[in-house]
Amino acid sequence: MKGLAIAALFTVIALFTSADSNDVFAQPPTPDRVAGAVNNGTAGAEIPEGFQISLLGFRDGGFVDQQIETVGPDDPLFEFTNLMKDEDIQYRLAWEYGGVTDQIFLVDEAAPQNLPIVIYETTDSLENIRVGAHATIIPTVVGSDRLMGVLDLVTIRNDGDRTFVPDPSNPNFTGLNMVRFSLPRGYEELAVDSVLPQGQLFEIDTGFAMTNPIPPGEHEIIYSYAINYSGTKLEFTRTLAFGVDELRVLIPPELGNVIAEGMEPTKTTELGETVYKEYSGTGYEPGFKMNFAIVDMPQPGLFKRLNESIPGGNAVMFGSVIVVVVVMMGLVVYVLVTSRRRGLMLSVSPSERMEILQQIVELDERLEMGDIDSDEHQASRDALTVRALAGMATKAPPSEDRDEPAEKDDSYPG
Repeated sequence: MKGLAIAALFTVIALFTSADSNDVFAQPPTPDRVAGAVNNGTAGAEIPEGFQISLLGFRDGGFVDQQIETVGPDDPLFEFTNLMKDEDIQYRLAWEYGGVTDQIFLVDEAAPQNLPIVIYETTDSLENIRVGAHATIIPTVVGSDRLMGVLDLVTIRNDGDRTFVPDPSNPNFTGLNMVRFSLPRGYEELAVDSVLPQGQLFEIDTGFAMTNPIPPGEHEIIYSYAINYSGTKLEFTRTLAFGVDELRVLIPPELGNVIAEGMEPTKTTELGETVYKEYSGTGYEPGFKMNFAIVDMPQPGLFKRLNESIPGGNAVMFGSVIVVVVVMMGLVVYVLVTSRRRGLMLSVSPSERMEILQQIVELDERLEMGDIDSDEHQASRDALTVRALAGMATKAPPSEDRDEPAEKDDSYPG
């Protein structure tokens, strides 16, 4: 579907990435020492004896170094000092506890000599999972195809002191036992990314679900997709499975308007060179089912709409004929009316006019297909329209009943 989902994703990422951000991605020198302490963040729980921390080195995606430190409840400190001095090697700390694998990329750490590692006991209960903020951004709508690209940015929160881990071994396990988000039916090109520990993605009837563990604290999830809409609107039931503290929808005013329970237009927000109209709502409870609609959406041009209205119709053989007839009738009526008012007479032959009108139709088709831009289309269309009406005398004929055609006006290029 024209890569709209991916386009939406990169559009918004670009909006938040400045030209001055190159320094952020600069590779820092390899540290001389990596050290820290392990702590169990679940109340009443301790670090298990023999808990392992691994220091892993990678060059060009290949594994080149591994070191292991073992800690326990009486000695939670770890230290690595034998790091390879090669700026092409990237190091990370990795560990596994309770079936959850996690890691720290040293390139992201300003103080690798003092790294706290926190582990948690696990639970399969979703009672402490909550969405703090959810922003839906609609940067792209292609009216000619009734196709919309959507990007969602979610901040999900675990308010407990245990890592949520789905338990597929539970005989009562369903999609309701996972983190999940609802989408309109018929969505395509779904892409999901997050800072959560690794998991699997499942597409379900109402959207998608994730098996990723959710440690305590806040975490970001980003997903994008494309969806076709019919008519002038897109509407569906949006289930907020974990509630939302603040829900926002951002859409350029010319692409549509939002109608949703508890949401009101609040302000305009400028992202890059685009001004978005923002709708917001707060305080949605878990399981809230929202009737959500985007209305007044862009539509295809006349040619495509006529073709859609003809069951099994052919755009070239049938649709074009209708357009030609409609345009021709409009021009003929216009000329006949003005000729009676001004005493003007036609001098362009019917066959010539039909050729000009066919050129207008072909020009409109080129605009629909994106072969020309709107400015070029309008200029050419105006010229053809003038040509269709050209060849009329500018003075009244000597007789109201005169039947002979006036001399052809050569003031327009032929």
